Amino acid sequence: MKKTSKMVMVAVALLAGVSGTAWANGTEMPPPAPSTYTPPPPPPPVAEPAPAPVAKTCEPGAYISASVGIGIPEDVEYQDGYKDEMKNGLALNGAIGYDFGGARLEAAVGYQKHDFKYYDDDLSLLTVMGNVYYDFDAGSGVKPYLMAGAGLAHVEASWADSDDVFAWQVGAGLGFKVAECTTLDLGYRYLKPSKFEVDGYPDQKWAVHNIMLGLRYNF
Repeated sequence: MKKTSKMVMVAVALLAGVSGTAWANGTEMPPPAPSTYTPPPPPPPVAEPAPAPVAKTCEPGAYISASVGIGIPEDVEYQDGYKDEMKNGLALNGAIGYDFGGARLEAAVGYQKHDFKYYDDDLSLLTVMGNVYYDFDAGSGVKPYLMAGAGLAHVEASWADSDDVFAWQVGAGLGFKVAECTTLDLGYRYLKPSKFEVDGYPDQKWAVHNIMLGLRYNF
């Protein structure tokens, strides 16, 4: 027992001596290494909401239109008062124009042909017109309108020569918006060429009532 105690005392003395020597030499035990700090991962990026789609606005602006309908002709009246009855016929029309927002201006080309009721002959009309429209906004995508136009009519008889005369028209109708830039057009036109001469008969009078259905596309 005494031997063990003596050994412990010797060990303590040796440790004390080593510590004193280190202190005397200006050295000391190295400090413990600092613990490494690892920052938390950054949060995932927040997705920005997609921008709202820009609504396409087509009016006012340039447009094109095409229509087809039925032409209901009046009798052809000659200089001596004699009249010839005519049959209904197909009427076609195409136009390019510009919508100013309430008012429209367009250039249009039309064609129609009508047979005589009691003869195997016909009269045709090829028209080039400048038209002006005024649209009334009735809400719910419906726009009534009034129109008027003037231009040139080429009147041609199937059995004879032709004549080029002044022509005018007036009309009214309804525009129904069926898509963002597309309007369905239902309209009436009263088309009146001036007095013309074919087959040697001067001062012939004629007029046509046209009921048209078409589409108008605004760019």
